[in-house]
Amino acid sequence: MKYIYFHDVQTVEELKRQYKTLAFKYHPDREGGSKEIMQQVNAEYDELLARVRNVHESADGKTYTREAAADVPDDFRKVIDAIINFDCRIELCGSWLWVFGGFQYRQQLKDLGFFFCSRKKAWAWTQEPTNNKHKLTLDEIRRLHGSEVIKDGENKRTLKSGYATAVAVV
Repeated sequence: MKYIYFHDVQTVEELKRQYKTLAFKYHPDREGGSKEIMQQVNAEYDELLARVRNVHESADGKTYTREAAADVPDDFRKVIDAIINFDCRIELCGSWLWVFGGFQYRQQLKDLGFFFCSRKKAWAWTQEPTNNKHKLTLDEIRRLHGSEVIKDGENKRTLKSGYATAVAVV
């Protein structure tokens, strides 16, 4: 479809940047703004957002696609289902699962294939382990690959996107 107001939108971040500029220019409360044009901008925004919803831009400008819940690999789903009731923080960074404050579950985590990263003070799991150990801080990993908190300790579930089948979507 040909868009009148948005041009060359490939990621959610690009869409938001262009929307902010257009809203500033065409908002009906501003001089020269128009309610009709703003409605057209909003309609295009909604359509484009549905198209690029899972396409994001990392801090270094690279584009990546975040998998939808239905596309989560079975191995991830099994591991998340196994640890979701642990009283600890669970975070997904890129293709790695991180568990913070899970010392009391160390044997179960080891049995699932987690290993402890002493510098990060967290347990890590991935389908494809690499030799790239200790080179990046967790904040750098979050910036480069994105991050989503699946569960925030003390059995407070902040589960988004339906990662675990046994947990209700918030």
